[in-house]
Amino acid sequence: MSHSFPMTLWDYFSVLYRYKLRAISVVVIAVNLGLAWIANAPKEYESEAKLFVRVGWENAGLDPTVNKADAVAINISRENEITTMLEHLRCRPILENTMNLVIPPSPNDSVESREREFESFKRRISITSPKSSMVIRIAAKGDTPEVAHKTVASLTSLYLDDHLLLSRPEGSYEFLVEQAERLREEFELAQVELRDAKNRGDLASIQGRRTALESQINVVQTKINEVTASLSAAEAKMLTLRSSIDTLPEPLLKQMVGGSPNDGIATMRDKLFQLQVQQEEVKSKFQAAHPKYIALQAQVDEMTALLKKENPDRPQILQAILAADNSSKAAFVAQKQSLQSQLLELRDELMALNESEIQVTQSEMKLKHAESKYMAFATKTEDARIDSALLKDKISNVQVIQPASMSVLPVGPQKLNILVLSFVFGVAGGIALALLSDQWARFREASQKQNVRRRARGFKFTRVVRT
Repeated sequence: MSHSFPMTLWDYFSVLYRYKLRAISVVVIAVNLGLAWIANAPKEYESEAKLFVRVGWENAGLDPTVNKADAVAINISRENEITTMLEHLRCRPILENTMNLVIPPSPNDSVESREREFESFKRRISITSPKSSMVIRIAAKGDTPEVAHKTVASLTSLYLDDHLLLSRPEGSYEFLVEQAERLREEFELAQVELRDAKNRGDLASIQGRRTALESQINVVQTKINEVTASLSAAEAKMLTLRSSIDTLPEPLLKQMVGGSPNDGIATMRDKLFQLQVQQEEVKSKFQAAHPKYIALQAQVDEMTALLKKENPDRPQILQAILAADNSSKAAFVAQKQSLQSQLLELRDELMALNESEIQVTQSEMKLKHAESKYMAFATKTEDARIDSALLKDKISNVQVIQPASMSVLPVGPQKLNILVLSFVFGVAGGIALALLSDQWARFREASQKQNVRRRARGFKFTRVVRT
């Protein structure tokens, strides 16, 4: 029976030394295969471009038709923005269009072959961005420098064009221009409606007209109160006169008729008194038959007759006093009625103003609403116009800081790496072959010993049988 014991490090060295030729042969073969690969492998060339992403118009990410004042603020970090742009660069339509420009399709190509070609083309493209950076690196490998350069240049150009269109919905500017024009017409109609409403009410300002009417109403009401007080005073005076007029002396009554002692009758009395004084003076100097005295006497008689004719009697005086008071009362009544009529007209005008105010207020609200909508769409239209101008001039927040490079030095195959890998695989293969060879030798040796034992047992069995 055989017993297996674990191999020590010395045993491994012994095995490698025993089969050193085989191990060295494997290393040599592996290195030669690596050299053959380096000599026969196709060369690869790499082109590189870099994009700088700055804060610009496209960062808002809002359609021009959206009201930015009512938009919900979403905090998007620069890292998320760069990640989004990287995914946009890696999307299939841009890569397919790039491949169609670099490798035009052939009529004989099948769908499967074109798909395999696309997968191979996609693996040659590298799109990365350093951490905490605003730079995007686009690199591509090709069999020739021209292919690599065209791949990167085409991909960069297609992405920049698509990035401009992505944040600018098509037709938004035309839509906003049309809506702004319609709202401008509504705004002008609202202005005309407000003007007509003010013209119908003869209004320049609702508040100014209301203030004027309220002032006039207050003045008229004050005058009505004053006239009412005067009318009450006149009625009280008439009642007092009617109760006490019978007891008044006639000379006082005569004065009340004129209203003042210096009226026409009083003047005639003064003149009569002066004539009588002159008559007395002439009488003291001359005889009664003197012509001057006779003339003065005639004047005194004539004046006395006139005064007697002009002086009314008591009933006429009473009637005249009452007539004067009645006329004064009638004047107050007429004035009060006129003021009340004026007050009613002012109140009717105030009611009409209130009705007009409702229409004017509605027209003003409609005008303000139309103005706010028009101004909002005018602002959006201006934003869309700027957006369209930026698109037309191809102005974006993504700038090319390094165009696609044209490198004439190949980047593959990498000779040093291939040689190192070949040597490593050769060493590993040589060690494995040496260990396998040692195990095979042990197995053969064990098998031979077992066959010898079988033969020895068979020989002994034959001798016993013969005996």
